Amino acid sequence: MRAHLIFTLLFASSVSLNAQDSLRLTFKLDGFKDKDQIRIAFSEGQFNLPTDKSEIVISRKLNSPEVMSILYKNKFQSIWIDNNDIEVYIPKSGFVGGIISKGSPSQMLWNSLLAANKEEKAQILEKNIDHKVAHNFLATQSNSLLVKDRERLLTMVPEEISNQAKYGLTSVSAIIDRKTKIKENDIIFDFVAKDSNGNEFSTKDFRGEYLLLDFAATGCGPCWQGYPDMIEIVKEYPNLKVMTYNQDFSIKAWGKQAERLNINIEWPVLWESENKKEVFSKYGVDGWPYFFLISPEGKVLEAWFGSRKGRLISALKKHID
Repeated sequence: MRAHLIFTLLFASSVSLNAQDSLRLTFKLDGFKDKDQIRIAFSEGQFNLPTDKSEIVISRKLNSPEVMSILYKNKFQSIWIDNNDIEVYIPKSGFVGGIISKGSPSQMLWNSLLAANKEEKAQILEKNIDHKVAHNFLATQSNSLLVKDRERLLTMVPEEISNQAKYGLTSVSAIIDRKTKIKENDIIFDFVAKDSNGNEFSTKDFRGEYLLLDFAATGCGPCWQGYPDMIEIVKEYPNLKVMTYNQDFSIKAWGKQAERLNINIEWPVLWESENKKEVFSKYGVDGWPYFFLISPEGKVLEAWFGSRKGRLISALKKHID
């Protein structure tokens, strides 16, 4: 109920904004029951959509185009939103892949990039090189371009985007060796990485204690959704240490999002290492959040995807209690 009230209050003052300079977003829900919980996550935070209604309209003024995550149970989909009239159809049956968004120029640009061949992708990107969609595509999917186009386009964007492109999800997924990646009962692949202040942390430093490795990303909606519960749960285990390793390099954006959501993570949040791509490849990270619970001897006890509170509690009770 509190989340519904926050949601209502947040947008109540924005209903009068003009469509030309604001976002007017209409959600159309199909097949959901009152007890179902749908959450949306974007720059303003995370909010429940009231599922006792088949249509919800909100208005808000955005500073720039951005990605909104839509979460249902342990599934999520993302869409681009901008200051325009946008309609989003969300079905309960076929939720994954079944969401349809209309009216977002940024989503249309994203869709056009996905549908284009390699040469066309490069042309579209160059034409829209200053757009956030183009930056996002280059950061996460630049390996889908011809090498010559990839190298040329990455010189035209901020250094942060170029750095992200080195470790984008697509490029990491392409080099994961399923036969040799770290799995349960394996000894971990040790690494050293730095936080936003340049402080170094090594997995070897935590031998003798339990360690929870959290592979995440700044734009991962489920990651942010799970942090509040995760923070409270790990406090109950003084012999458990935690390290979050973000796949991207969006340090400032991550900090702003943590501030918006009032999330205070006291364990190390890591960003850089010389072999970052190798680390993510060794652990087989092709989605977020991806957790590894490590024994004091450095052996993987369990590994799992998703931020469900119950999954984390179950693993900790099984191995540490």
